[in-house]
Amino acid sequence: MVTANWGARAATAALATVMIVALGACAPNGTDAIRPSVTATEDPPVESEAPELTVDDIATAVADGEWSYALDGVQEPFLVTVVAGTATDEHGRQFTVGDAVAGDADGDGIIDAAIPIAMVDGNAFHELWYIWLGREPGTAPEQVIYPIARSTRCGDVTRSVTAAGAGFTLDIVLRMPYTDDARSCADGGTGALTRTVSVTSVDGTYYPVQSAPIAAWGGVCPPTTWLDGVEELGIAGRAAPPASAPVVIDTTRPVALFALGDAPLLTASGVSFFGFIQDDADVPVKMHCAFAD
Repeated sequence: MVTANWGARAATAALATVMIVALGACAPNGTDAIRPSVTATEDPPVESEAPELTVDDIATAVADGEWSYALDGVQEPFLVTVVAGTATDEHGRQFTVGDAVAGDADGDGIIDAAIPIAMVDGNAFHELWYIWLGREPGTAPEQVIYPIARSTRCGDVTRSVTAAGAGFTLDIVLRMPYTDDARSCADGGTGALTRTVSVTSVDGTYYPVQSAPIAAWGGVCPPTTWLDGVEELGIAGRAAPPASAPVVIDTTRPVALFALGDAPLLTASGVSFFGFIQDDADVPVKMHCAFAD
């Protein structure tokens, strides 16, 4: 009886051993095969937001590339290729890109920049402020080829450019014709003027337009070469060259018109570019600029 029970227990133990060996043979890691299986799950991918454009992005992009440059802000433009923010052209003129000022010039919610580029030609100094429109990250900014302000040796001075809602505020001092002729270069001009400009698209082209102190052309407005104006009525002066640009002169009121020098950058389409006064405010600078056919 004892012998029989021992035999049964031995048989049972042998069967258990065979089962464990069999199970171990089916598993790559032996006893791991008898552990509960777990199905790995992955978290859903997180969609990262595209980086927001910064003024530094624009400044970096325009420090290596082509600029359109128009002497006096109104002459025939030429290209300047800058590398690391500087350039020297075939005439030995040196160009330097200045610090960018952030703002939203066209009101599209994407950062833009107003950036100066200065030219030194011997004793001559000529700095122009241009607006560069920001685009989506990865897309190059776009230069508005009409400068909004200038500084020259013994001439106009741009004291500051700051953001102003949808646009920029320009604090400038103009050297007034005849009035300031006797003043030294160190004394500067007397035509203190604060302008607010923004950028608008007209017929697919971007133009700077002025909203303050009055509506007018937003690019450089040079001084008149003749102080005697001609009074007219019904002149529909515009804020930019195209015929569809906003009208900025009240056609029901007389306006004094003033001739300006050649401005091929602005008159290539055959339009007339002139100065006008239609405001009796007691300010140093009363004349602003507009276009008509």
